Amino acid sequence: MTAPGETMSSPEEVAAATRIQAIHRGRADRAFVEDKKQVADEQAPVEPGASKVEVPQAEEWPPYCDPSYSMPLVISIKVPGPDGGMQNLMVSVDKATERKAYLGGYRHKATGAVFHHAASQTPAGLENTRGWKNPEMKNHRDTQTYDVKTRSQMTTREHGTQMKRNDLYMDDAGDVQKESRPYFSAVQLDELKRRKTLVIQCYYRGYLARKRVWAMREHLYQRWVDEQERVEREKEERERKRQHEIERRAHPKSAKDFELLYNELEDWVQKEVRQMKGMGLAAEEKKQRMAEILAKQTKALQTIDKLKAEALREGKATKVGKMLGMMAQPKRWELGNGEVQEVHTPFTVRAAELRELYHALNSFQHGGLDERLEVLLNIKWTAKEFDCRLTRDIIELCDREAEMLHRGRKESTLAGLRQRLSNLFLQFIETPDFNPESERFQSSAALGQRTQGTSTQAAFSATM
Repeated sequence: MTAPGETMSSPEEVAAATRIQAIHRGRADRAFVEDKKQVADEQAPVEPGASKVEVPQAEEWPPYCDPSYSMPLVISIKVPGPDGGMQNLMVSVDKATERKAYLGGYRHKATGAVFHHAASQTPAGLENTRGWKNPEMKNHRDTQTYDVKTRSQMTTREHGTQMKRNDLYMDDAGDVQKESRPYFSAVQLDELKRRKTLVIQCYYRGYLARKRVWAMREHLYQRWVDEQERVEREKEERERKRQHEIERRAHPKSAKDFELLYNELEDWVQKEVRQMKGMGLAAEEKKQRMAEILAKQTKALQTIDKLKAEALREGKATKVGKMLGMMAQPKRWELGNGEVQEVHTPFTVRAAELRELYHALNSFQHGGLDERLEVLLNIKWTAKEFDCRLTRDIIELCDREAEMLHRGRKESTLAGLRQRLSNLFLQFIETPDFNPESERFQSSAALGQRTQGTSTQAAFSATM
């Protein structure tokens, strides 16, 4: 570049200016001897009482290599003119904003000045040192087979070879001998990729085929397992239904079970009558056969009645046990955080105690004399808290059974007494005046009748 008012310089002038610029920007170190001498003088100790004499120091840096020098943006240099004389030339300096790549140079041994290659001092040289314009093609096969242009690189590390000779020993134990392989062209590479691609496709398609076949096998196997499980479930269901039907006939419990027994008995009677009529028997034989059928029917009806009575007792015991258990259950209160807390109230505790007494009263078959007397005593004191006709009957039955047990009576003779005591104590538990939790299990009509009866008994006992 030229300053305003100056003429455009020729290429020779620009080259001369570049050389002068390189000389002015060279940096030289101080001589080793001078540097060492100055450091020794500065570090030399001063004797006590002696004064340090100020010695005028020489200029530390020569003008051509002063490190504090900052080059201006425009400099004036003298170059030979076309007429053979010297003329001033204004040159604009373009300072580098990034670290320059070191591409070589040398250092003066005497002065220590470092001189770089001129290529690193010009923008064109800097552009040439930045490497490839398309670095992605640097290691490509097209670059290796390029016939028009070649490129070379200068690495920062020098390498060399040393050949063996008679007066030099070299250790070659770690040397590796390599031989170049035959040239592998791009066409051969494409063919190799095509073959390897076919191999990968074959293996992958085989994998997909095996996976599909295995999925089909798994599906068929799962269908077979499901079918076997279905058959087993049907078989178990049939067996369960058969056992249920046998249990319904052997131990009927509900009204439908007894209805089934009556219907089957009626069907059996009709079948026997039809068979008898089809035999063509005489009147006397028909009468005798009818008597046999009637006797079997009567016996079957008696058996059904016994089963019905047993079912009623079991149903009543189950119902009473369930009711007593529900009475003794704690109250469930919902807290503010949404949790449910179980709380025992005095009424639920009372119901639990009465339930335990009722179970102990009806389990006399598994206890001895002392246990039975203790249960009777607890029931007596529980009923004695109230004074009415029901509680007096319970107390009287407890005393009567205790007296008979002391006399050594057989338990078979006490069955009626114990059953009556059990019924009265159950009535005691079901009365809301004695067990407040039983009020939830009483119907409105029964509750009104029971309340009226209890009031009448209380009034009657008050007059006694």
